[in-house]
Amino acid sequence: MSIASPLRLALVGAAHPHVDYALDEALRRDDVTIVAVCDHDPARRAAVAARAGAPAFETLDALLAAHRIDAAAVTTEPGLRAAIVARLLEAGVFVIVDKPMATSFDGLAAIEAARAGRPLLTLLLEKRRYPVTRALKELVDRGALGRIVTITTSGPHKLRPAARPDWYFDPDLYGGILNDLVVHEVDLALWLTGETARRICGWTSSAHPEGRPGFSLAGRALLETASGMQVAIDVDWLQPEASPRHGDYAMRVTGTLGRADVDFARNVLSVEAHDRAAFQPPLPDAESPARYAFDHLAKGAPLAITAQESVRATRLSLLAQQSAREGGVWMSA
Repeated sequence: MSIASPLRLALVGAAHPHVDYALDEALRRDDVTIVAVCDHDPARRAAVAARAGAPAFETLDALLAAHRIDAAAVTTEPGLRAAIVARLLEAGVFVIVDKPMATSFDGLAAIEAARAGRPLLTLLLEKRRYPVTRALKELVDRGALGRIVTITTSGPHKLRPAARPDWYFDPDLYGGILNDLVVHEVDLALWLTGETARRICGWTSSAHPEGRPGFSLAGRALLETASGMQVAIDVDWLQPEASPRHGDYAMRVTGTLGRADVDFARNVLSVEAHDRAAFQPPLPDAESPARYAFDHLAKGAPLAITAQESVRATRLSLLAQQSAREGGVWMSA
């Protein structure tokens, strides 16, 4: 695709605070300009338009009729995203989409049909860009941990139900805890190791917030790769409300030569090996979650999270959610 200079960006939806990933990164750059925003909610539309300094539209069709854009950042309610992403792809627009990208297999199929194999898509999987994760990737790539045998992860989050919009508790708009949160972990496990997924299963708790019976407070997924590597993933909305952190996300990567423990919330990577006592390797500089996408579009840098990887992570999280609905059966990847 031919990219203008500066890159012409639209913000499509502001249902989730992750809209700030693209908005803040665009505002700090000279090679990106926000030309328009749209959102079906009037209050959100006005607030984001004011911050972006761009005209606002109620619908995507109205925006596309009025402006030529190169890229769009999509942060609508999850259940609305697939149709919007597909519409943008059909128009030849590069799409930077928040997770989850789709809440159904039909939605993902529509995205794939509209994409038609073109590399016009990336999923904002911010854990990939954390300093601790990038340092861990370097360790795994140079064989410091040996062959990776198991990965275990935990992802507690604060719910703060009184502060959540109603759509969060609508199953059709939210899509489920596994589809929402497991996507990060399956992506990291496969990206870190270069493994291929073989099958996945899932479970969700019957515990729910008061008055919200359709919203599971906890879930678990187990991913098995083609080589037999096991990835155990626990996620929940049970981070204590008094905690100073939104979530104490953690990951343990165990290999034949050593293991690494990642504390994402505190930005700490600890490594132990058979021939070396515990140490903390140096970390790269922090970067904003959307920087890689704009560096790709505006500077020609390789796309750090490809369309194929985005679709893969989305499909696996959908399979985990489907498995939970069917009693935890294994689903072929």
